[in-house]
Amino acid sequence: MIDFGYCLPIFSGSQDKMARTPMLHSIDDLESNIVSSVENLNFNSLWVADHLSMPNSNSILEGWTTISWAAGITKKIKLGNIHFNNLLREPPYTAKIISSLDVLSKGRMNLFFDGGHPGTKNEVTTFGFNFLNDSERIEMLEESICLIKSLWKSPTKNFKGKYYFVDDIFFNPLPYRDRDIPIWIGTLTPSSSTNEWNERISQTVAKFGDWWNLTPIGIESYKIANQEMHNVFKKEKRDFESIKKSVELEILIAQDEKELASLKEKIRLNNNQEKFFGNWDEWSKTNLLGTPEQISEKISEYTDLGVENFMLWFLDSPSLNGAEIFSEEIIKKFN
Repeated sequence: MIDFGYCLPIFSGSQDKMARTPMLHSIDDLESNIVSSVENLNFNSLWVADHLSMPNSNSILEGWTTISWAAGITKKIKLGNIHFNNLLREPPYTAKIISSLDVLSKGRMNLFFDGGHPGTKNEVTTFGFNFLNDSERIEMLEESICLIKSLWKSPTKNFKGKYYFVDDIFFNPLPYRDRDIPIWIGTLTPSSSTNEWNERISQTVAKFGDWWNLTPIGIESYKIANQEMHNVFKKEKRDFESIKKSVELEILIAQDEKELASLKEKIRLNNNQEKFFGNWDEWSKTNLLGTPEQISEKISEYTDLGVENFMLWFLDSPSLNGAEIFSEEIIKKFN
């Protein structure tokens, strides 16, 4: 079964350089019916970004607050934050809030954990948190994972690491029915600015990950990244088949080419910067663009490479038209 995830539009993306939410003018447009509708459309998971600010002055909701709100609206859909930033919360607190919401949601939480990748430096420092070098931040992440997993296994714990410690802590509640909450760890779209980070955090994926996620990436680049990760797993003496694979993609879907052209024009009119996200041909190399048939073919290329989860940003949100088409034409086909 393929897990199709919906990325909730929690920031106004109009005039943003990145394409994720180009039709969302204001966070006031985010209504609870979007969350409940996504669950009714049979999406398997709901994902919320974890950022404190945007590169521009656009508003963004805090991620943990928002996923908690969504948990109260839904009943069955799995829940998680995208790149939940270890630098913004102490690990015992992270363990506590995740396990608490896991109990309240009856076992629906995921922990997609991030060490504070290079793109988060500005928001981390402007909000008063420390931003150490890449190696130190990844050491902090790995130590956090060890501490959090130990807290989830035993109510009483002492822990003293290089960066974190707890002294005779009594930790309850444990996760729902003492289950193992899945740990997701992500690498970034390959580029000169991310390659060094990716090389280091790939080792963290191999050591600790239940899921490996990649931000927008085309098929050919994914094949290369897949092989590189396979090599890392081999060095760590772990079976590569033991990790589940996920990609985060943006999507623009319509029933036919005429409707697709109309959506493109609406997005263009709503974002009058030429630098918005380049051109559609370039954008579609690493994302999903087209009719249901075209998108189905592209998804099959990813699933043939072992991808089991898709985190999807629908460019027409807050409209649910794209999500409805996807549910009817894609989710039913694959599941």
